[in-house]
Amino acid sequence: MLNPITLEPVPTQFEEAAALNMAVFSDYYKRLRLLALSLFEWENLPESMNERFLEQCLYWYGKAAIVSDENLGIINTKCTPSESLNIYGEATEYHCYSTGYDADFPLDDMVYVRNNLEALPTDATIQLFAQRLYEAERTIDVNIKAQKTPVIILCDEKQRLTMKNIYMKYDGNEPVIYGKKGLDIDDIKVLRTDAPFVADKLEEYKRNVWSEALSFLGINNVMTEKKERLLTGEVDANNQMIDLSAQTMLLTRELAAEKFNRLWPGRDISVRQRSYQEIIKRLGGADNGSLYNGAEETD
Repeated sequence: MLNPITLEPVPTQFEEAAALNMAVFSDYYKRLRLLALSLFEWENLPESMNERFLEQCLYWYGKAAIVSDENLGIINTKCTPSESLNIYGEATEYHCYSTGYDADFPLDDMVYVRNNLEALPTDATIQLFAQRLYEAERTIDVNIKAQKTPVIILCDEKQRLTMKNIYMKYDGNEPVIYGKKGLDIDDIKVLRTDAPFVADKLEEYKRNVWSEALSFLGINNVMTEKKERLLTGEVDANNQMIDLSAQTMLLTRELAAEKFNRLWPGRDISVRQRSYQEIIKRLGGADNGSLYNGAEETD
């Protein structure tokens, strides 16, 4: 079907729903990815290095390399291990590469940075959380829609298009719907689905998933309404679990910083985890739930 004005194809209801599904998933995925990339701050890095690219490599690939190039200075790159292993199962050499750059370095002459002890990327888990959030959000949309149009229309195949047009008017909040004089309504049946309103419960579930995602990233985030129901011991235990989650990624970065300082004395680089308030500021939000409701990326 073409738009009579633009002569372009008009999206079907299925295509519109699919596009909205992708938009909602992408939105949650982007928010969580921005948080993950903003967790750590590297201090005293050489100007020849790029903190953003370093964290991106760790997020996407689970590993990165820091090397000293005779022309470029100390730089950070992507890397892949060689087939030769030492007695601890570590590669003895790495191929370090980026746009317009390729070089091989022995392990002893470079810093191999792991995202965590298993060198696992963060992205796979972030996608899982985004998928759960998207499912909850779209289910809420459908449930709210069902409160407005809790009906199933049964009709003859010849009347399908007519019924679609009538439903579009009904869905568009038109106060009066006009039908053709010859419209046969005897064979039309309307079944009420009477869908229960569960959007509020789904919203609470969605907040719990969001809270779980932040806990995975090591961001202390006990929701206010939940915190009021927790005992002091439960809050302390939750904080410890969040801290442990953060340490799994901070530990390997600190080990990398230590080796960096041994290889190139006098630089004294370090890495630390940003606080909740610092992350909000970095993403251009305010301390009013913007991490949950969405924040725009800033340079």
